[in-house]
Amino acid sequence: MPHRAAGDTGSVSIAGALFGLGIFTLIGLVLMHGQSLGSLSKTREAADNAARAGAQQIDTDALLSTGDVRLDPTEARQAVDQYLALLPTVSATDVRIEEATITVTVAETVTPIGSVGRTRTFTATESATALPGVTGALE
Repeated sequence: MPHRAAGDTGSVSIAGALFGLGIFTLIGLVLMHGQSLGSLSKTREAADNAARAGAQQIDTDALLSTGDVRLDPTEARQAVDQYLALLPTVSATDVRIEEATITVTVAETVTPIGSVGRTRTFTATESATALPGVTGALE
């Protein structure tokens, strides 16, 4: 049996347990924050891509008759819905079309790591504008 000094009550074991608990708590917070940043980035990307899909739906009748670039509201909304259908956790909460500009707001609800029954919703709003005569802008 090991020799114990007088007054040695195992306080190092308690300190070690508290230190371990602190480390696990810190790791959990880092993982939750990382998941939140990833979800926010995914939500912004979804809104941006949905807006770009909608901005490609130009009203060709208006363009040919007046030369004005406008979006076809029905086709633009369908393009947004078709894109977001590929992302089952993301949904459009608002789609606004004004002439050649479309603004899309999306939401994604996620369950953070380690939380049971709690969810968090991320939203993002992005816009895209159809421009006449732009070719080869991204090479």
